[in-house]
Amino acid sequence: MPWTVVRATQFFEFPEPLLNGAAPVVMVPRMLPRPVAAQDVAETLVEHALGGPAGMAPEIAGPEQLDMVDMARRIARARGRRRLVVPVTLPGKVGKAMTTGGLLPRGEYLRGRRTFDAHLASLAAA
Repeated sequence: MPWTVVRATQFFEFPEPLLNGAAPVVMVPRMLPRPVAAQDVAETLVEHALGGPAGMAPEIAGPEQLDMVDMARRIARARGRRRLVVPVTLPGKVGKAMTTGGLLPRGEYLRGRRTFDAHLASLAAA
C-alpha cells in the first residue's frame, strides 16, 4: 500500500487553548520548539496528497526557534487578554528534552514560510 507521512513541529496555535479559559493564571510548559503555521502544514499536506507516495516526507518546521512561554504571553497580548503565564518544567527526561531542543527537527526539514510575528499581527487584526 503506497503511503506518505508528514511530520510537523508544534503549531503557532498550540498555546491558545491554554489561554482561552477564564482563569487569570495559565500554566504553560517550558518548550523550545521551531513552531510552524498550521496553514504551511496544510499546504504541504495538499501537495503530498496530490503527488505520489513519498514514504517518510521531510518534516516541516517553522522559520524560527521560539520559547513556548514567550509565545503564550505574546498571544495573550495580541488578543488583549490579561493572563499571568506561569512557566512549568515537566519532570524527567521528557521535560528535559522539551527544554533543551528535543522538539527541534533533526537533519533536513522543510522550512515554513510564515513567521510568528505575522501570526500575531493576524490575531491583533481579528
